[in-house]
Amino acid sequence: MIHQGGSRARGRPGTGRQASPKLDRIALTDAQWDIYQAGWQGDTRFRVAVCGRRFGKALSTETALRMPDGWTTMAEIREGDRLFDDLGQPCRVRFISEIMTGRPCNRIAFDDGVEIVADDEHSWTIASWSGPETLTTAQIAARLHAAPDEVLTVPACRALSLARYASSGRMVPDGVAGSIEQRRLMLRMLVRCSAPDGNWLTVIPGGTDDAVAIVGLLRSLGLCPSATRIAERSGIRWQPGSRSRRIVSVLPVASVPVRCLQVDSASRLYLCGDGLVPTHNTFLMTEEIRRAARLAVQRRIGTENEIWYAAPTFLQAKRVMWSRLKKTIPARWLDGRPNETICAMTLRSGHVIRLVGLDAFENLRGSGLWFFGGDEWADCRPEAWSEVIRPMLSTARGHALFVGTPKGFDHFRDAYLLGQPGGDPSYRSFMFTTLNGGNVPPAEVDAARQQLDARTFRQEYEASFETYAGRVIYAFSRAGNVRPVSYDATRPLHIGMDFNINPMSATVWQEDGIATWQIDEIVMPTSNTDEMATEIARRYGRTGFDPGKSMVDHITIYPDPAGAQRRSSAAGRTDIGILRHAGFVVVAGASHPPVRDRTNMVNRQFMSADGQRHAFVDPGCVRSIEAYERLIYRDGTNEPDKGSGHDHLVDATGYYLFGRTLRLPGKKFSASQFMER
Repeated sequence: MIHQGGSRARGRPGTGRQASPKLDRIALTDAQWDIYQAGWQGDTRFRVAVCGRRFGKALSTETALRMPDGWTTMAEIREGDRLFDDLGQPCRVRFISEIMTGRPCNRIAFDDGVEIVADDEHSWTIASWSGPETLTTAQIAARLHAAPDEVLTVPACRALSLARYASSGRMVPDGVAGSIEQRRLMLRMLVRCSAPDGNWLTVIPGGTDDAVAIVGLLRSLGLCPSATRIAERSGIRWQPGSRSRRIVSVLPVASVPVRCLQVDSASRLYLCGDGLVPTHNTFLMTEEIRRAARLAVQRRIGTENEIWYAAPTFLQAKRVMWSRLKKTIPARWLDGRPNETICAMTLRSGHVIRLVGLDAFENLRGSGLWFFGGDEWADCRPEAWSEVIRPMLSTARGHALFVGTPKGFDHFRDAYLLGQPGGDPSYRSFMFTTLNGGNVPPAEVDAARQQLDARTFRQEYEASFETYAGRVIYAFSRAGNVRPVSYDATRPLHIGMDFNINPMSATVWQEDGIATWQIDEIVMPTSNTDEMATEIARRYGRTGFDPGKSMVDHITIYPDPAGAQRRSSAAGRTDIGILRHAGFVVVAGASHPPVRDRTNMVNRQFMSADGQRHAFVDPGCVRSIEAYERLIYRDGTNEPDKGSGHDHLVDATGYYLFGRTLRLPGKKFSASQFMER
């Protein structure tokens, strides 16, 4: 669960007067408040919060996003892509939601001319007369409607760190590159050419390209330029000391497709729009750490008992929490500067707050613990708790909070069960679905139910622990998905292909606009890509101008991305190169899609969470049907059993369905993200 808000304590650790460890109720959703309120009460020492996904804060798919080497949009962004956070530092996209439609949308207009379309639930960090706040778009609109003269501003970002991306000499579309120092030098040169007007500076650009470059330069340094006119000429003006932009209006607009994403920046902020406006998710754990620090002083806990925030890796912990923690813990509480190397801070009371990664938990033994906050707990190694963390909490009878999304029958589920009736009285567990979180409207959840397979929907939106024992393609059934279908020579063909010498495997599909139909399968033992290409052309090639050569440009192949490097021919050509040379359209990702994502996509097509079936198989595809029914998970893992031989045809279908979904009409891909002839 994540939230930024919270009241500021007036006292500080180490003084005789202590603030009450209470949090402003308005700062949290009902679900978050239940978790917070249950802490440090009675015999409960260990809280377990199992949460559904909270994709409820979406931007228009046309929103521009600044990358280190150029621009992209919310429609085109990919997991793993780099954006910038509010500190001007690169951050990675950790998760992207489905594109959502039918949601109430608004256009937020700022005083520098920047406009962004967002849904009602999107969150913004704003500054007002009462201090910083986190408000949704709808809340901002209500505030301005009630008090039109109220000044609400959004802080600008800090200067973008572009130095490491400028050495190649590659210029991004807005013409902005170079280190912060180089761009500040350019700014000083620009100032010399500018006309002062009170606190403002104005410059007249030489043309459109010049104007784009000037605006890009100013925004990359955290400034907020706006358009103006001087003597009938277009100009650009800015205030050198201004680091924020005022919200001038929030007006409803017709609903547009929207999307939301999560990044690994320390603040959970990322920059959106061509104006580089910071926007974000928020975080609860910082308030838990503040409360633990106050209580450690109030209860005179020994200073050898530390306060920890933990993530699966140290790098992840640092990215997620360090900058935020430094903002949350008041400087007057600290004894000296925080240690940037080990991500630790010592309070004036002598207590230590520290960030740790659990990938090397064996090195963490030594001190006692007063509070432990474990984030993404399902991704952490279970031995870290039993061998290190739990014994360290014994010294001072410390407390712990575990937060995460379910990922099967694992240690996170075991901890959750301990907090249920009949379990361990020192545990208390919570389970909140996405709707419980209060940030996602029912319409979006209904849309997800149509777009996801049943198991993934239950796990991600209903916070359900799903076992991965049994069948991998569990949504497939002979009764529901096996139907006779004939090859339609007037329609294009789509072929999923798994590169494997023994056997080479392919599944052949056609689409009718509503459903997709597997009409054939090709399994060739001890073969190669040249032979597979020849066989496809023999079966489905069309007669062209050359009677001796079949036309195959109506056939699109979605192969294993490994074929871009794998060379199975005597001439040293890559598998994908062979297919392209044979005349096929080839669509292949630059890297393997995660097995779980590919599997979820196949299950979703065979039957989505709302019971609808979109993929069907002809009964003549005997081996495919057997593979869909008999591929199982290896015991005790969420990995398919590749020793059975049933995985090749399933993989082939997965490459097609996953690749085809990414290649919807109107989608754009850069060469680094997708390769296509």
